[in-house]
Amino acid sequence: MNSVFLQLLTGLQLGAIYALIALGLTLIFGTLGVVNFAHGALYMLAAYCAVIIAGKMGFLAAIVLVPIMLFVVGIALERGLIRYFYNRPHVDQILVTFGLAIVVEEVVKWIFGANNIPFKLPAWGNGVAFLHEYIPFLEGFVVFPKWRLILVAVSLLTVFALFALLQFTRFGLIVRAGMREPEMLRFLGVDITKRFAIVFGLGALIAGIAGVFGGPITQVSPGVGMNLLVPSFLVVVIGGMGSLAGALIAALMLGMALAFTAEIASLQQIIIYLIAVVVLLGRPRGLLGKKGVME
Repeated sequence: MNSVFLQLLTGLQLGAIYALIALGLTLIFGTLGVVNFAHGALYMLAAYCAVIIAGKMGFLAAIVLVPIMLFVVGIALERGLIRYFYNRPHVDQILVTFGLAIVVEEVVKWIFGANNIPFKLPAWGNGVAFLHEYIPFLEGFVVFPKWRLILVAVSLLTVFALFALLQFTRFGLIVRAGMREPEMLRFLGVDITKRFAIVFGLGALIAGIAGVFGGPITQVSPGVGMNLLVPSFLVVVIGGMGSLAGALIAALMLGMALAFTAEIASLQQIIIYLIAVVVLLGRPRGLLGKKGVME
């Protein structure tokens, strides 16, 4: 029972990292129709910014400032580049954002070097949680890294906040309506262009949150964004392009699969691709994908 419970927690923590990155990806695609392959680079930038700010001003300052900085970077990226590709084929979007990601990675490598840099945890997040003291069905001495539990909690709060924003606010209503009838909203005097820029900024902000809380786990190096981009994009595809709920389900599936195959190294390397093949053979649009998306 102890072993199964710890594997479930590990799967939940792995799924939390993929979910945070995939949420930004699928939010941008679901509302703007843009396939953003530079999203991994945004995660990497957030992790580096978090290391620098935490070292100079403390970790709490990094929690506040890094998402704000990524939000500004996201809006600048949307206004300066992405908006010119809204009506272009998805292949063009992939090529330009993937090229941008490579440029950012090489610039970071030039400035900080190619090796990992240490990311020290704050005192309040260091150490382990004694799970056997709180969960009655566990036997003996059972511990789990405290920071990984914090990551799961932050991921859940981010998910709930995003869903509430899109479903229960006027901003979310305008954004959802703008994807269906943008011209009608313009006739009504609504500046939908500004809303689209904010949506892209929100996607980058979520990448910022992921970088701050996921950086200490995934390590901080120029290649970390690319390493996480492929499984995160698979999460989006398995869940269904543009489906936030589908991305969450897929992230949980992949996290659990990786956790329960940890002792079989050869299987763990390919398990996410096997899941993608099985799901897409049965449901070509993904678990909760909608007709016409990417078709």
